[in-house]
Amino acid sequence: MSVIAGVNSGGHDAAAALLIDGQVVACIEQERLSRVKRAPGESPAAALRWCLDSAGLSLREVDTLAIGADHKLLSAVLSDPGLPSLDAPERLFPSSLFGGQRPENVVSVRHHVAHAASAFYLSGFSEAAVLVVDAMGEECATSLGVGSDSQIDLLETFPVDTSLGYFYEAAALYAGFDKAEGGKLMGLASYGRRSHPLSLFSNGALSWPIPRDLDGTSGKVRVRRRRRRLQEWFAENFYPFASRDGDSELAYVDFAATVQSALEEALLQLARRSLDLTQSRNLVVAGGVGLNCSANGRLSEIEGLDGLFVQPMAHDAGVSLGAALAVAAREGEPRSEPMQHAYLGAESSQEEVREAVVDFSLRCLAVGDEAISHAARIIAQGGIVAWHTGRAEVGPRALGARSLLGNPGKRETLVRLNTAKRREMWRPLAPSVQEESFHDYFEGTPNPFMIVAARVRDEVQSRLPAITHVDGSARPQAVSSVHNPPYHQLLGEMKALTGFPIVVNTSLNVQGEPIASSARDSARAGIQAGADAVYLDGRLYSLQTAKMR
Repeated sequence: MSVIAGVNSGGHDAAAALLIDGQVVACIEQERLSRVKRAPGESPAAALRWCLDSAGLSLREVDTLAIGADHKLLSAVLSDPGLPSLDAPERLFPSSLFGGQRPENVVSVRHHVAHAASAFYLSGFSEAAVLVVDAMGEECATSLGVGSDSQIDLLETFPVDTSLGYFYEAAALYAGFDKAEGGKLMGLASYGRRSHPLSLFSNGALSWPIPRDLDGTSGKVRVRRRRRRLQEWFAENFYPFASRDGDSELAYVDFAATVQSALEEALLQLARRSLDLTQSRNLVVAGGVGLNCSANGRLSEIEGLDGLFVQPMAHDAGVSLGAALAVAAREGEPRSEPMQHAYLGAESSQEEVREAVVDFSLRCLAVGDEAISHAARIIAQGGIVAWHTGRAEVGPRALGARSLLGNPGKRETLVRLNTAKRREMWRPLAPSVQEESFHDYFEGTPNPFMIVAARVRDEVQSRLPAITHVDGSARPQAVSSVHNPPYHQLLGEMKALTGFPIVVNTSLNVQGEPIASSARDSARAGIQAGADAVYLDGRLYSLQTAKMR
């Protein structure tokens, strides 16, 4: 038996993954265990411990542990001597968790290679063009490559000075969001119109609209200064000519639309270049910028493209998977089964569910199929149900394992959920739909990961106000009866009650918290969000009289 583990051990999004004989058997983000969103500065040790425990293995039985970055090279690029400590054995394998055990072999995998591997080796494609776009890897921020059989080659890279990830971060900061809130900027863009001929790709290369010379500065100082200079350029060229500070986001809608359009056009150019370089008709995408659903919707429309796979853990947590997959390919392990779902995280035992029921004084409403039918009735009548079933999903999007669900036909659903989660009211919510009915309601490419935007069909937009964005788009999740039977069954019940096999699906958490993982997390998040009921692995419980503990 071959056992390969992978970790992301950077400054955020710590995660771990486990492969046995080349197959992915477990993956979890550290935040789901520590309950600190994005786990800044945290080691992936607890995530690694969970993966091993879930498979009944010890650290000593791991043949190779792969780290999804070369921290020595990154240290040199950023002039930051502290980065190699991210790989220190006492950080990755603390005695408190592993009792002094160490894996047989520890290797580093280049960051963009790990991103690429996380997408290509799980795509199901025998060959594909590869596009990796993030803030930065080691010395580059964008990579084009090719995957074939058991090998990935990066053919062309673009430097950090032209990073699309840092560009979008700077734009988010200018619009008054946190640099990690690119999703808000993407949502805001739909309300505006492009107001500036901004281009990020010309003459076969990426470029920012500011000079590259910064008097010889390098490392982290250069990255920060260029991002700050870009924000200054935004203020010089975009209404209202100042970074947002307390005023309405709506003054920045045209700015957001311009930035989003420039990003999409750059990604389209990069994707076409990658396809031309490789002569492939398949494309795989990873890196944090790969979470931009609107851009992915544009990529799916490229003429002549046969297949598109976007890694649902496109952000840095995904390099835990990719690093392990890259090592498995190098060592000749069987290629993993295609990633058709994201349910790789923690599963609650019956005892853990019972403890949550007792702790929060939950009252059972129904069991089995009747629990699903009862949940559908609550949703159809305008209620909210917290949904917890099976193994938790990985990645930043809730996919019907740890979700808050509502009726897409009622505008009040959008208002209630955004209010409960303390989200801005202009932000859209996403739908889940039975995959066999996808084309009845959406124009686009069915996707199980809620990561590729599609258009809501004109004839149903007015009947689905809670999931139709201002531009007529949505980011639908196509739900399989094979990979999530209870959720698929719920959607069928919704069709019988409302005429649509669709629910509003947002993550089961409140602002500032990670998505729920355990049954206790789900019950608490449901109560905090003001849900009417919580479905816990086959039983539906009322939250009307639940007690927060």
